[in-house]
Amino acid sequence: MKPLLFCKSVHSMNLINHLHSLRAFLITLCLGLCISPCLAWGDDDGGTLDLYSAYQESSSTASRAPKPLSQTAENVTVVTAKEIEALNAHTLADVLDTIPGIQTQRNGGPGGLTYTYIQSASPFHSLMMIDGSPLNNANNTGDVGIIPARIIERIEIVKGAASSSWGQALGGVINVITKTPERNRIFSGTADASIGERTTVGTGATLSGSNGPLGYFLSGGWLGSNGLLPGSQVYSNYIYSKLDYKLPDKGTLTGTFRYSRADRGVLYVPLYDFKEDMNVHHLQATLQLQRPLTDQLELEVKGHYIDRDYDRADYLISDNSLFDLAQSQEHTRGVSAKLIWRGENNLLVFGGEYEHEEFKGANRFDPSNPFLNYDSKYDRYGVYLNDTITVGPVSVTPGGRFDSTASGDQFSPSIGATWQVTDNTLLRGYTGRGFSFPTRTFGWDAAKIWTSQIGVESSALPYIWLKGTLFRNETWDVTDTYNLDPSIYERRMALGSELEARTVPVWNTSLGAAWTYTDTHRTKDDSIVYGLARHTVQLALRYDDQKYRGVLTGRHIMWDSTPGYNGRDGGLIWDLHLGATLLKKQDRSLELFFSGHNLFNDDQYSDCL
Repeated sequence: MKPLLFCKSVHSMNLINHLHSLRAFLITLCLGLCISPCLAWGDDDGGTLDLYSAYQESSSTASRAPKPLSQTAENVTVVTAKEIEALNAHTLADVLDTIPGIQTQRNGGPGGLTYTYIQSASPFHSLMMIDGSPLNNANNTGDVGIIPARIIERIEIVKGAASSSWGQALGGVINVITKTPERNRIFSGTADASIGERTTVGTGATLSGSNGPLGYFLSGGWLGSNGLLPGSQVYSNYIYSKLDYKLPDKGTLTGTFRYSRADRGVLYVPLYDFKEDMNVHHLQATLQLQRPLTDQLELEVKGHYIDRDYDRADYLISDNSLFDLAQSQEHTRGVSAKLIWRGENNLLVFGGEYEHEEFKGANRFDPSNPFLNYDSKYDRYGVYLNDTITVGPVSVTPGGRFDSTASGDQFSPSIGATWQVTDNTLLRGYTGRGFSFPTRTFGWDAAKIWTSQIGVESSALPYIWLKGTLFRNETWDVTDTYNLDPSIYERRMALGSELEARTVPVWNTSLGAAWTYTDTHRTKDDSIVYGLARHTVQLALRYDDQKYRGVLTGRHIMWDSTPGYNGRDGGLIWDLHLGATLLKKQDRSLELFFSGHNLFNDDQYSDCL
């Protein structure tokens, strides 16, 4: 499966087309706000910024234990449920479109196949997780278009190698943390419905509550579209459940179950009279025990089972005749355990993991091809130790992990530090080694990385929060982006920077802006690695007065497209999300929302053959 799609589109519903006067107004407004974000127009209840996290206080993903972001050396972004709700998002992919340092390649509208890049690292090199359990498939990509936004409480993103904690996470980690049961009520629930262009329909409901020590969260939904582009139809549904039980000795037993199904159009290439459809089934179940052993020591044990089925069918567009049919199955089961020790100035995490994977593939039209017909089994083991030592304003975070895999043993050390220079300025630095697999089906060699990054976060300027990061990523044993051939390995260098800014809400209005730059080239001849993003610009204008809310987002991705592949990087993709609370009482509320995607019908994609 290729990571780059033919004639891709950014989920454009095209509700408003070619409104040039409105385009000029919006761009002028955002530029004006960028130039003068520090003007104060009176008191505002939301006039403070939470330094270090842009409205967040802690993260658990970087070191596998919750700790303040002021002690986190890695470049981490946290997205909350409130921010997700403001976007009227259908899936995780809709949210990732708006995150600084993230680039997505999408096929059509909501629920479509989406590939995710972290700071232009290949989508094969990023680890996707739900509540700490892997979402990546045999090709080492995570299907973010199949994760419903309704179940997400927060998203924690680590940008840069995180292998000293997570193993194969060369490009970074995207960890989805799902909602927990409502503990203040026996019963609560929500229901929503939306309809858009090309019969794009989304419906869903959630139920949550608790009775004594038992709590529950249940969710289900449907998302379908006839396709905003030819051959990009989507018909999907899901169910999700989480049950937790408070043990008498203060521990918690938590179980989750998720089943998702999607029928999609994946590729549509008129030039070659070719289209491809895929049927996807995902099942994931987890069981976790969290128990304090002492006041300072906590034990967590977790098991997971994952089952994925893929049916791929290729047709001729001209007569709709079938000429290729492939099926694949993936079964994964694993167990992990960790101990968390919290001292007065110390946070120590020690853990281990085991995972058994089985992959089967069959192709009816080409039964002799080993890349399409296979039956493989692999076992993986990992042991890690991470520490956070805090002395006054300085925190040092050494870590290391050993992994035994089918492609050889891997050792991933790291060390980082943060220094709180003043009450509103933080410096951080991080360096470490990482790895990941381009595919786990055939046991190919792992790609490796040595990453180094330095950064600063500050709210020293009145009314504005700033964050800047410089990074250097040297990777080797990397397969070509367009052709997963294990005989073609490269060494690459990526130099880049990431800048973010957010203003304090003034009159319930705030502005956000971000720019990510990455120069990725081969070290042997300094040639450009095509198919990756060089510039990413993101803008956001937010309004929220509790009754009415609105978010206007714009993004521009300039891809280093392969010459002759007809890539496009024109304009900004503008999305508008509005919401209004029509009725609000103590136990119920009614809200109306509207979204317009790609308001000016701009095109951004890396190839169109």
